Amino acid sequence: MRRSPLSREQAASCRQSLLAVIPAYNEAPRIAPVIVGLRSLGLTVLVVDDGSRDATAEVAREQGALVLQRANGGKGTAIIAACRFAVEHGYRRILLLDGDGQHDPLEAPRLIQAALHGADLVIGMRMLNLQRQPLHRRCLNRLSSLLVTLAAGRRIRDSQSGYRVCDPRLLLSLPMTGHRYDLESEMCVLAARSGCRVVEVPITVIYNDKKSGVHPLFDTLRFFRAVLLSLMRCRGNRRLAPSPPFILPTKIKPPTSVHHEQAAPLAFATASG
Repeated sequence: MRRSPLSREQAASCRQSLLAVIPAYNEAPRIAPVIVGLRSLGLTVLVVDDGSRDATAEVAREQGALVLQRANGGKGTAIIAACRFAVEHGYRRILLLDGDGQHDPLEAPRLIQAALHGADLVIGMRMLNLQRQPLHRRCLNRLSSLLVTLAAGRRIRDSQSGYRVCDPRLLLSLPMTGHRYDLESEMCVLAARSGCRVVEVPITVIYNDKKSGVHPLFDTLRFFRAVLLSLMRCRGNRRLAPSPPFILPTKIKPPTSVHHEQAAPLAFATASG
């Protein structure tokens, strides 16, 4: 078992101040191991069920996660909803990752350590085991990251990665308008342009049977729109206004009681990272 890069004191602090967030849509077959991995680190897990048509919410509660159920509005609005939840409940940071199993939850301490060392936005850069990534997706990711780099004014190697750590108050302060995957690109550009420290940490690429939810045409157009709008908002160093209120019906349910026991006190300090 690999040791976490976090000390016991850092791990204890993270358990109290960091919320792991999984935006999810129809992830019932794949989400359980992600939640189990995060809880093995001693983290509280919030699953934002974005209008799933399967048993995503039920599986998440069975594995001990809090579940925020809402009408389908896209990944971007799910992230904003999670930020509001985190702020309302006193969390200082959120760990974002996908629920499809393509992010290793046990690599979370790498990103958390970078945040504890002063990074405002930490991005999991998919570099390890990259040869397993389909060629067309690798080319698209490189092109999008190049455009985000030009817009952000600093190098961003993996602008499309959903594995991130940040302060939820920061995201709520940025004038983001994306509802889907485009919000992740906006996040990179606006955070960098507002003077935030953006750090990328290598993570492992994991690919399974999950078909990408990114639409090759519509989401590409949304991406270009997001980058253009982000540049327009930052033009002339204008003051960045808060992000708009995405108001969609929500309801939160606690995890099934039998799975709500506390994680082992030192789990975070000894789990792999």
